[in-house]
Formats: sequence, structure tokens, C-alpha cells
Amino acid sequence: MAAADELIRDLIATGTMNEETLADLERMQSDFENGRLDPDDESYVRALHARITNAPLPEPEERAPLEPTRLDGLTIEEWRERALKAEAELAEARDLQNGSS
Repeated sequence: MAAADELIRDLIATGTMNEETLADLERMQSDFENGRLDPDDESYVRALHARITNAPLPEPEERAPLEPTRLDGLTIEEWRERALKAEAELAEARDLQNGSS
């Protein structure tokens, strides 16, 4: 698969881009050179290049499933379980307190 900067150069070289698209492509080229090309921009470049050149779109890459987001070492589900347990313990403590008064 061709690198994004190569596709951008090919698109610019066609000479058929309007001013706005040309400016976007030049920005993306700069972003690529600085190591910060947005993945959405790269997808756009690949799709535009395929459309302009009548080439088939590349097959999407399979992404590994994301690991659950963790906050202080726990997943959202683990925090939820802790919160439910704490609420149950609080309710039990209130019941004990109300029963002894």
C-alpha cells in the first residue's frame, strides 16, 4: 500500500484539484511530514485517490479490539460494582443504625 504522502503528491500532480482541496492536500502533506497526519485525513486521501484514479479502495485494516478504559486501574464496570457494593453497605449500616435507635 502506498504511503499517504505519495498519494497526496499524485493528487496534487493531477492539476485538477480546486483551490480548497489543494490547500487541504498541502496541509495534509505538511502534517504527514511532521508526523501528525490525522487518521481521518489519511482515509480521505486514500478514498479521494482511489476515486480520481479509478483504483479500488484498499481493504480496511482489522483493528484489535480496544481494551476497556481504566481509571485508577479499574474499568467502568469494576467502578460500578464497587459503587453498588458501597451503596448496599451504606443501606445496611443505616438499617442497623435506625434499628438501634
